[in-house]
Amino acid sequence: MKTVNKYIYKELIAPFFFGVAAFTGIFIGTDLIFKLTEYYTEWGVNVITLIRLFFLSLPAIIVVTFPMASLLGTIMAYNRLSGDSEITAMRAGGISVIAIVMPALLMGLVTSGVTIAINEFLVPEANYQSEQIIYQFKHGEQRPETQYDLFLNPIDSQTHRPDYMLYARTFNADSGEMKNVVVQIFENGHPARVLEAQSAKWLTDGWHFYNGTVYFLDKSNRQPALEFSSYRSREDIHSPAQAGKLGKDIDEMNIRQLREKITLQEEQGRTAYEERVELHQRFAIPLASFIFALLAAPLGIKPQRSAGSATGFGISIIIIFIYYILMTVGDALGSKGSIAPWLGAWLQNIVIFLVGSIMLYRSARQ
Repeated sequence: MKTVNKYIYKELIAPFFFGVAAFTGIFIGTDLIFKLTEYYTEWGVNVITLIRLFFLSLPAIIVVTFPMASLLGTIMAYNRLSGDSEITAMRAGGISVIAIVMPALLMGLVTSGVTIAINEFLVPEANYQSEQIIYQFKHGEQRPETQYDLFLNPIDSQTHRPDYMLYARTFNADSGEMKNVVVQIFENGHPARVLEAQSAKWLTDGWHFYNGTVYFLDKSNRQPALEFSSYRSREDIHSPAQAGKLGKDIDEMNIRQLREKITLQEEQGRTAYEERVELHQRFAIPLASFIFALLAAPLGIKPQRSAGSATGFGISIIIIFIYYILMTVGDALGSKGSIAPWLGAWLQNIVIFLVGSIMLYRSARQ
C-alpha cells in the first residue's frame, strides 16, 4: 500500500505545480502586469520598484492559485491513472476507492495548511508594504498614519449604554496624538461631563489632554467647571494601538489583529459583519484545496475518453467558476447580515464538500 501511495503522490505533484504555474501566470498576465505597466507609463516608476511590487503581489496570488492548482492537479493525475486503466488494476488488486483518493485528500489538506500560513504571515505584511510603495510614488511622500474623524463609542455589555463618546478631528496611532478632541463621559448610563481639548497625547499613564475645558452636566444646566492647560483623564479610554485598529485596512491585518478589530467594533455597537466574513474566509479559502481534492478525485477516477490536460483544465475552470459565484453570493449576503457571516464565508465550501462527498460515496459503491 505504501508503494501505491508513493506512486499516486508522484502523479499528483507534477500536475499540481503545473496548475500553480498556469493559474499564477493567468493572474499575472490578466491583472498584475497591467497594473505594473500603468505604474511605469503614468507614474514613471523605476524597474527596481516594479520588481518589488511584483514579488509583494505574489503571496496574495498564491493563496488563490493553490486551491485551483489542487483541483487541476487532482483531476489530471486521476484522469491519467484512469485513462491508462491503472485505477481498474488497483481496484482489482483489492484497493478501495477511499484508499486510492486518500493521497489526494492528504495532499489537499497539507496544501490548505501551507496556504493558511502564507495568508497569515506573508500576505498582510506584503499588502502593507505594497500600499506604502504605491502611495509614496503617487503622492511623493510616505503614507501618513493619521486618521481623520475618529469616533469611539464603546457600549457597556451589561447596561447596553455608552461608556463614553469620543470624537477627534485627527488621530495618529503611531505618535499617540489627537487634535480637536471632544469626550462625553457617562455615569450609570447618563451624561456626566464633557471635555473639550485642542489636543491629547497618550503617555505611560493614559491620555493627557491639553488646552481645553471640562463641563459638568446636570438636568438643569451646562456650565464650564474647569479650564485647563493640561488634564489627565481618569477614564478608561482606548489606547492608540486599540483605536488605530478601527481605521486599518483589513487586507493588512493578520487573524489576531482582525479579531481585535471585530471586538473593538462590536464594543462600539457596530455589527462588523464584513470583518467577520473576512475572518472566516481566512480559513475557508485556503481549505478549498482540500475541498477541491475531495471533488476532483471521484471526477478523475471515472473512465474518460480523453484524459488530456485540456480536459482537466476545462473541468477545473467550470468548477472554479461555480465556486467563485457561490463565494461572491455568500460574501454579499454575509457582509449585509442577510445570513450569518460564518455561513456567508463557508457557503461555497459547504456546497462543494457535499457534492464531493456524494460523488466519492457513489464511486466507492460501484
